[in-house]
Amino acid sequence: MTHRIAAVPERIRQIMEKKIARMLNSGFKIYFAALFLFTAVTFYLRAWWFAGAELAVFIILFAFYLRSARSRRNAMAKYVESLTSSAGTVSNDSLVSMPIPVVLLRVNSGEIIWCNECFIALTDCPPHTYGVDISTLIPGFDLHWILDGKTQYPELIVIGDRYFDIRAALVHPEAGEYQTLCAALYWIDCTEEIRLHTALEDGRQVVGEIICDNYEELGKSGNESTRATLIAELDDMLNAWIGTYSGILRKTDRDKYVFVIHEKDYRALAEKKFQILDQVKKLTAPNGMAMTLSIGIGREGATLAELDHFARLAVDMALSRGGDQTVVRSKVNFEFFGGMTHEVEKRTKVKTRLMANVFKNLLADSSTIYVMGHKIADLDSLGGAAGIVCAARKCGKKASIVIDRSLNNVGSLIELLESHPDYAGVLISADQAIIEMDQKSLLVVVDTNRPNYVENQSLLESFNRVAVIDHHRRAADYISNALLNVHEPAASSVCELIAEMLQYIIDPGDLLRVEASAMLAGIMLDTKSFALKTGSRTFEAAAYLRRAGADSVEVKRLFQNDMANYIARAELVKRAEFVDGIYAISASDQPVDRAVAAQAADDLMNITGVAGSFVLSPFGGAINISARSLGRVNVQLIMEKLGGGGHFTTAGAQLQGKTLQEAVNLLKDAIMLYNYEQ
Repeated sequence: MTHRIAAVPERIRQIMEKKIARMLNSGFKIYFAALFLFTAVTFYLRAWWFAGAELAVFIILFAFYLRSARSRRNAMAKYVESLTSSAGTVSNDSLVSMPIPVVLLRVNSGEIIWCNECFIALTDCPPHTYGVDISTLIPGFDLHWILDGKTQYPELIVIGDRYFDIRAALVHPEAGEYQTLCAALYWIDCTEEIRLHTALEDGRQVVGEIICDNYEELGKSGNESTRATLIAELDDMLNAWIGTYSGILRKTDRDKYVFVIHEKDYRALAEKKFQILDQVKKLTAPNGMAMTLSIGIGREGATLAELDHFARLAVDMALSRGGDQTVVRSKVNFEFFGGMTHEVEKRTKVKTRLMANVFKNLLADSSTIYVMGHKIADLDSLGGAAGIVCAARKCGKKASIVIDRSLNNVGSLIELLESHPDYAGVLISADQAIIEMDQKSLLVVVDTNRPNYVENQSLLESFNRVAVIDHHRRAADYISNALLNVHEPAASSVCELIAEMLQYIIDPGDLLRVEASAMLAGIMLDTKSFALKTGSRTFEAAAYLRRAGADSVEVKRLFQNDMANYIARAELVKRAEFVDGIYAISASDQPVDRAVAAQAADDLMNITGVAGSFVLSPFGGAINISARSLGRVNVQLIMEKLGGGGHFTTAGAQLQGKTLQEAVNLLKDAIMLYNYEQ
C-alpha cells in the first residue's frame, strides 16, 4: 500500500525536475553559441593572440556554467524530494486516520491487502489481517457487484446494531505490483439515516372503514333493543381493538366506523390476519345469526384525502366480495384477508327496480347494443346475454351477442337460440362487432367483472360505454370504468339477476321461449340443479322463467353429454388423488372439454369426506383448473392465489406456460398456503 501511494509523488518529482531544467537552460545556450561564433571569426582573420584569449574565456565560462547548473539541479531536486515526500506522508496519513472504515482487497479472491484502524475496530479482527478473505470476517459478503461495474453494494450491511453503505473505487496496479485488480471499499455508516427512515415509515398514517355486513338482518331476528345491545357490544369490542394499537375510532353511522392507525400498527394487525373478524362472530342474534364485518384499509397515500379514498375503494371491494373480510388498498394493488363466510343477501326489490330503470334508460340512450360474456362461454353467460337481447328488443334497439363459436361450452344452446327466427344474425364475432360499433354503442358485459376474462379484451377496450352485470366476487383487476355496475355476489347466477331486472323492463309475454329456457339453464348450471347457493330469490326467478315458457325438458337436454364425454368424465373421477384427506385432485394429460371437467369436479364432491375438488387439464396452451366445494372450503381464495377467481363454492383458474405437473404442484402449494392462513 505504501509503495502504491509513493508512486504518485515520484511521478510528480520527475515532472517538476524537467520543468526546472528547462527554465534553467533555456537562455544560456544562445549566449555560448554567440561567443563561440565570435571566437571562430577571430581565428579566421588570423588574429591569433586575440582568438586564443577568446577561446580561453569561452572554456572557463562554459566550465563554470556546467558546475553551477549541476549544483542548482541537485539543490532543486532535494527541495522537490522534500515536497513529494511530504505529499506522500499526507496521503498515507489521511487513509490511515480516515474516520470511516477503509479496506483494500483483491477483487477476484476477496483477500485483504490493507485496512485502516476503523475497519479493524468495526470487524473486531486482529490488527494484521492481510491475506484474510473478507467473507470470513463478514459472512455472505461477495464482490461480484464490482466486477459488474457497480460502485455501490446492492444492499446495506448490518454489523451489530449499525448499518453500512459500502462504496468501491477500483485501483489499477502497475506492472510488477499486485498483478490482480484491486478495490478500495469505503464503509459509510448510515445507521441514523435508516433509523429516521424507519421511524418515518412506522409513523405513516393508515385510514380504515368498517361496515357491519348484516346490520339489517340482525334487527329482523329480534326486537330493536336486541340489536342495540349487539351494536353496543360491537362498539366496545372495536374501541378496545383499536385502542390496543394507539389508534382512534369514530362511529359515523349506525353500522359504520372510521379509524386511523399508524403503519407499524397496521403491520401488526396484518400479521395477526385481522383476528377481529373472528372475534365479532361471537356476537350472535337470538336466531343464531353471527355478526360479520367488512373492513377497508387505505395505506401508502400521499394525503389523508387519498388514504380515505383508498379506504372507501377497499371497503366497497370487501362488500362486493361477500363481506366478512378485510381488503387493503395501497398505491399499486389490493390485499385480502378473511372471506370465510357465505355472502349475505342484500338485494331488495326496490334496489332491483331502481337498477332495472337505470339500465332501461341506458339501453334507450344507446344506438346499438352488444353483449359479451367470459371466455369459453357457459350456459349462464350465454343465457344472461339472451336476457339482455330481449330487454334491448323491448327498447327498440338492435342487439348482438359476441361469442367465439370455435371455443365455448354452449354448442347445444347456440343451436337452440339460432333455431328461432329472431336470432338470425344475432350471434356474431368480436371482429364483426368492432366494425359495426359506433360512439353511441353500448357493451354489456355479463357473468364476469374482470377485463382479462371477457370474451375479447380488445373489444372491451374499444367501447367507451360499458355496463357490467355479474354475480362473482370482485377481484382486484375489475372493470372500473363501467357506466352501470350491477353486482351481487349473493345471487346464484347472472341469469337470476337479469331475470329479476327483466320483470321491471318487459311484459311477461315479451320473453321468447328459447330465451326463458336459456336463462333457466344458466340458473341450473350455477346452482347444480338448485343444490348450491339457492335462496328464495333463486326460486322466484326460476318460477318467473317457467311462467314465461321455459321448457324443463329442453333445459335437461342442454346438459346431456355424448358417450365420449361421459367416459372422459368417469376417467377423471377415477384418477383422482387425495391431499390432506379432504382435497380431491384429478389431472388429465389430454385436453378435456371444460364442461366435462366441471362436471367431474362436481362428481368428486359426491364422495364422502371430500371438502374441495380440483380438476386440471390442458386446453389451448394452458392448464385449466375447475374447483368445487360445498362450503367447508373457500375455493375462490385458493384459485385467487393462482390468478383465478370465482365463488365460495365454485371457482377456476388458468395457468399459462406451465406443464401439467407444475400446475399440480402450484395447486398443492396454494392449498397448503390456504390451510396455513386459516
